[in-house]
Amino acid sequence: MTDSSTRRTFLGGTLLVLGGCATSSNTRLTRVPGPIWESPATPETPGPSPLPSGSIAGVLPRRNWAKGTPIPTRMDRMTPIHRITIHHDGMSPFTETSLAAASSRLESIRRAHLRRRPQPFGDIGYHFAIDPAGRVWGGRPISWQGAHVRAQNQGNLGIVVLGNYDLQGVNEAQKRAILRFLDEQMRTYRIARSKVATHQEMASTACPGKSLQRFMVTARRGPLA
Repeated sequence: MTDSSTRRTFLGGTLLVLGGCATSSNTRLTRVPGPIWESPATPETPGPSPLPSGSIAGVLPRRNWAKGTPIPTRMDRMTPIHRITIHHDGMSPFTETSLAAASSRLESIRRAHLRRRPQPFGDIGYHFAIDPAGRVWGGRPISWQGAHVRAQNQGNLGIVVLGNYDLQGVNEAQKRAILRFLDEQMRTYRIARSKVATHQEMASTACPGKSLQRFMVTARRGPLA
């Protein structure tokens, strides 16, 4: 199926907005939320930054957690990266720091995204995830466009912080990891502070939750400025 036919099929259906990352409610969630799949729109002009090749230092590879491979026919190729968007997963609070717990959380999100209706995703919607221990995990390969902000996924690096930050606070390990990883990606792709946003700054949603939103606002005034 071509990219154009996939989009036409999707636009002919009804857009389902699930909870968590794609909702304006801060009610406790027990199911995996579904980020909003891209619909055609005129993208911002991407910068000259190339796509990366190979693994990224300090990032745990997806083979450490994913029990399946991406489905290319359900995805679009990534365009040059020119912005970053921060999310939370919007599920129940998550404070576990073990590798096994984070792996299980990521796999549950990936499986839910593959089952999403009416348009199932080809993989987990985010390119990276940060867990409560401050570890960074590889998600959807960067060679594929993410599925995390409606109509604004082109050239947009999606980063999810595991947990629900309407119901919990961002811990110190996560804060350090977010600042370090964002700084690395901003330098790699020459992304300005003004192009680092949270989901709610780009769409009508509560994501990434009150606590993470406050932290990101402060970070852009200080360390990321």
